Amino acid sequence: MEIIDDSRLSLARALRELADGSSEATLRSALSRSYYSIFHAANVLFGKVSHADIAKRVGSVDPRLGARIEKLQQLRSQADYDPHFVEREFGGDLELFRIEVQKRVEEGRAVFRRLESELGTR
Repeated sequence: MEIIDDSRLSLARALRELADGSSEATLRSALSRSYYSIFHAANVLFGKVSHADIAKRVGSVDPRLGARIEKLQQLRSQADYDPHFVEREFGGDLELFRIEVQKRVEEGRAVFRRLESELGTR
């Protein structure tokens, strides 16, 4: 295979991973972005909110929501800062990780929508 074809194939594989959401980096990024959408919405709803008090502040509206945010925040932190997170928690199995990320991103979407609904009542 020529060098140009090899480079093109590498690019094609990377683009496929992005499209499929199947690379570890893409999945970690999805967890992080999901959490940050909630973080920014909470800042609009409550004024200044920190990472340390977001779950408590949102929990004042709905305790179950606060608990969900706490879990999403923990996963975001692991995804952003723990290089061994996928290996330790999922045995390095990216498919298991992808399934968990999909669940947690959907959960984050539900939390975000709830915060949006609270903003609509202001």
